[in-house]
Amino acid sequence: MKGKVSFLARLQAENRIQIPVEVRWRYKLEPGQILRLEIHPVSGFSSEEFHSRLQLGGRVTVPWEAVWALKLKQRLMLRVLLFVGEEK
Repeated sequence: MKGKVSFLARLQAENRIQIPVEVRWRYKLEPGQILRLEIHPVSGFSSEEFHSRLQLGGRVTVPWEAVWALKLKQRLMLRVLLFVGEEK
């Protein structure tokens, strides 16, 4: 199944984002899987795209380069675009 999923998430400690359980179940996302994401601060127009590994708790880590480029702070709301079904 290929597609895009959009959801809101809060930037957590250590620059992590929680993927909602419904999204993980619907697309059968497994820990260790490499995901392609694009993040947009809710209050801004810029965005960053990156790949990240899904952790056991359903979180992904945002690279520090993206955090720096978007000037993100903890607890900031982000609009996340997850591209699913693109693994090789």
